[in-house]
Amino acid sequence: MMSDLFGKWLDHYDPIHLGYTPRGIANGVCATGGWFFPRITGGYNLYRGSPGAGEIDYGRPVGAAGTAATEIRNFPWCLHASNTTYAYVVRSIGGGGVESDSSAPPVSVEIDALGTVIGPRPNAPSQLSVRPAADGAFDLRWTYSTAGEAAPPMMFRIFSDQGTGAIDFDTVVGSVAYRAGQVHYAFTTPTHAHGTRRLWAVRAVSVDDVDDGNSVAVSAWADAEPPPVCAGLIARRGGEY
Repeated sequence: MMSDLFGKWLDHYDPIHLGYTPRGIANGVCATGGWFFPRITGGYNLYRGSPGAGEIDYGRPVGAAGTAATEIRNFPWCLHASNTTYAYVVRSIGGGGVESDSSAPPVSVEIDALGTVIGPRPNAPSQLSVRPAADGAFDLRWTYSTAGEAAPPMMFRIFSDQGTGAIDFDTVVGSVAYRAGQVHYAFTTPTHAHGTRRLWAVRAVSVDDVDDGNSVAVSAWADAEPPPVCAGLIARRGGEY
């Protein structure tokens, strides 16, 4: 029984290392030689992993804040690498040093090649489909779900491969405005020559001009010709019904 209690005590205090562990340094336990938790009112610990939540290291806080804090920041020595995605979570910690589980889903933070944070992305459209329309146009349809979105979209942008076989995400073919609460969306493309094959993609774009980054594409062949006309019509009397 004593060994079990001692093990639980060592989960939150660290006299063996005098508190000089990643968690002990983050929460000031090193200032007490590892014998007690100094933040008597509790607070918050910040954790991260890359590239996703599965890599979060809960033994190494990258930030800490007091119980009255409304924001929490990285420690100055916990920098971001360029071209890297991180998953961040916050856990509350009580005055005795006992930490809770994460109370909210991880937040994704993307860093570009220049080391700048890319803003939160909207969700990607789902159920994207295409079918030929009249005169060689294409009808695109998709749905949008707000579940778990980091940012709401302002619009949807439509892209094509322009006949190259690879979607050109630098050229916008058209756009459709997002309407809060609307699930189903549609767009009719310009016309194409009969038999033209095109790839199409749709991305949601936030008010900060950050798109969802998806690369899902659908394809179809243009139908710009009517069915063949009958050569002639013959009428004759048949049997009675």
